[in-house]
Amino acid sequence: MDMKSGKKISVMACAALLTVSGTLFAAENSSEKASLDAEVVEYNMETGMSTATGNVVMVKGNSTVTGNYAEFNTKTKDGKVTGNVVAVKDDMRMSAEMVSTDGGEHMIAVGSVRGTKADKHFAGPRVEYFDTNQYVLIPSGGSITAPEGTFTADRMEGYLQSNHIIGTGNAHMVSPPNNMEAGGDKVDYYGDGTGKAVLTGNAWAIQDNNTLKSKKLTVFLADNGKAKVQ
Repeated sequence: MDMKSGKKISVMACAALLTVSGTLFAAENSSEKASLDAEVVEYNMETGMSTATGNVVMVKGNSTVTGNYAEFNTKTKDGKVTGNVVAVKDDMRMSAEMVSTDGGEHMIAVGSVRGTKADKHFAGPRVEYFDTNQYVLIPSGGSITAPEGTFTADRMEGYLQSNHIIGTGNAHMVSPPNNMEAGGDKVDYYGDGTGKAVLTGNAWAIQDNNTLKSKKLTVFLADNGKAKVQ
């Protein structure tokens, strides 16, 4: 049996749909209020498939996701939102053309992805995000920006909570506070107080017209804006 609405669907019919972005949009408790607004909403009670079309706005607790179209299967827990998608929860904001989930903590965003988590920014054509450990994977080339600088590579990884950033393949680092640019086959940055960036494989660094090259180069980005090289 299909249930259709021109604007709003009841919480019972859309509760599972509101988890469309996995853990990022999962309720911390079952008492959280939920709502779904769209120009057209359909819910098939037999198949468990929910769809929403046109100016979609889904809210559950402190989580909000908007887009042009959304679908979610309450039985398989698979879901996606497409078209000018913006997902927000707490200090996390992500925009993309499509966001999908398998119902767990793993979320995939595709198409001109732009994200912000606290003071970190990330971007790429495809981004995978795991909410539990705040891990970001950009497998097809992208960037992660922290207060210390911007890191780019063919493959980017970021543990945002611990500020550990890894770039593999054509790794590049630009640190405006330190007037430094560096690169190599791989960069491994630890922003846990040490401010240590380890560059390996054809590594190089330039600061104040001074150039260093090595198979392995370690750069310490100090809080006072002065970098030192090991």
